[in-house]
Amino acid sequence: MVKIAILEHEKETKDIIFKLAGFFKDTDWTFRHFFKASELAKRIKEEQYQIFIFDEIFKSARLESVFVHDNPSSVFVYVCKDPQEVKGTDMRERIHYISKDNMNKDLDAIREALVGQAKQKENYLLTYNGVQIEIPIEDIYYMEKVEKNVYFYTKKGEFHRRINLSSLEDTFTPFGFKRVHVSYLVNGKYITATFKDEVEINHSIRVPLSRAQKKKLGMQVRNRL
Repeated sequence: MVKIAILEHEKETKDIIFKLAGFFKDTDWTFRHFFKASELAKRIKEEQYQIFIFDEIFKSARLESVFVHDNPSSVFVYVCKDPQEVKGTDMRERIHYISKDNMNKDLDAIREALVGQAKQKENYLLTYNGVQIEIPIEDIYYMEKVEKNVYFYTKKGEFHRRINLSSLEDTFTPFGFKRVHVSYLVNGKYITATFKDEVEINHSIRVPLSRAQKKKLGMQVRNRL
């Protein structure tokens, strides 16, 4: 079950829900509408949401510490009058900014990211040291090809299996994973920054980004500090 939290005015919420109904017509999903951030803050102590949709007035460092930081596996959408102005230099892949005036068009543009997030509730069955392990797809940060093995870096630790990374790319692309390099497949929602030749994951880990993949994925580049 995909759960969506909406912190937005009633009129926009109706339009958003109508659009999401088309996105998730083949998926079990539900939503809750909130008028106040305090109401949502209380609710997330009891219920986990995979997608958050906020009005731009709730875009602040304090509220991000409550919602974005404490829900690292979730996708966030800010509905803004001027998306580019609100976004600024934010390059996190799991944070999206859409226009109030072009909401339907902008939601269509991020449909793949939203649907991919919903699918990440599924598990990936991995055989490791002779034991079958089910790993939630949303718990996988990235994969790395090392010789004949692929290493999975996850919230549960590190695993590996003998398999072709291209096969995994076919499997995981619908879930929002991106092939950033010939040897790396990354869960897009954990990308926090993109540099000239590297991708940053969770504000800490950096993996190579090839020129060809950067162009193919249309990634923006942030100058090194």
